[in-house]
Amino acid sequence: QHQLNSAGAILQTVTLGSQSFFPAFDGANIWVPNLPSSSVSVVRASNGVVLATLTGNGINAPEQAAFDGERVLVTNNGGGSVSVWKAADLSEIGNFFMPVSQLPRGACSDGINFWITLQNDLLARF
Repeated sequence: QHQLNSAGAILQTVTLGSQSFFPAFDGANIWVPNLPSSSVSVVRASNGVVLATLTGNGINAPEQAAFDGERVLVTNNGGGSVSVWKAADLSEIGNFFMPVSQLPRGACSDGINFWITLQNDLLARF
């Protein structure tokens, strides 16, 4: 990942897993899903240090991260589930399956709930 200044020049580059997808910012860190390695890189935004590379917690081909003010949710394109962590200490909250045959794609938060787009043109509130 690259950090850019206002003129578009690269300020910093951080090496992550392969095929890094849609990140989320939690106010201090950037959470980056790494699809083929089934991991999530947590990068300190202030200096680009990789704090952790998270695996487990049901991670399976992660694609999108979202932050709701306390928790980070990551969609698992390969597992038909979402994985959730507490942002403050990176602790696992759990892995939650979506309805049968509904792969989660994108995610965002309204500050209270997560909203997840599912395969087959559905939007779910979590």
